[in-house]
Amino acid sequence: MTTPLERLRRRYETTDKKCPACGYVDTGRNWESRTDGKRVVYRHVCPSCDASREHTFRLT
Repeated sequence: MTTPLERLRRRYETTDKKCPACGYVDTGRNWESRTDGKRVVYRHVCPSCDASREHTFRLT
């Protein structure tokens, strides 16, 4: 059984693969997630150009 947060990370890993900075398509599922109890941050660093992108969700 997976949690909603795990499903969201998996969604990023399967649908948000193309780096907006250089166009590299990352098939390695390299999204990381972390939480501080108040928010969840999903982050990806492009293995080709090191561009970073994040999606942040506030927990209520």
